[in-house]
Amino acid sequence: MLISDFIVELLSSLLQSIIPTSKSKLEKNIDHLMGEEWFSQLNNDYRYNYIIWHNKKVKRFLSKPENVKILKSNEDEKEKFIRLVIQEHEKFVKLY
Repeated sequence: MLISDFIVELLSSLLQSIIPTSKSKLEKNIDHLMGEEWFSQLNNDYRYNYIIWHNKKVKRFLSKPENVKILKSNEDEKEKFIRLVIQEHEKFVKLY
């Protein structure tokens, strides 16, 4: 991890703890994606469900409505997102 990535993650975490952010944006976007079979299967898998709801990178990505639109309409971006979730899960598992 680059130092700049670490600083961005740290600042993001600090801002999220100082400024209360509503999960409603994330929840709404996930609700929109639940209509997609691929996302529903990913979310229903307990390994990836945890990553979708708790991983900073994934949450930040899903919190942006424009990203949700892209995931619903672009097959390549959908595949990249699935790889991101799987990679973040693998990182998480290696921690334990």
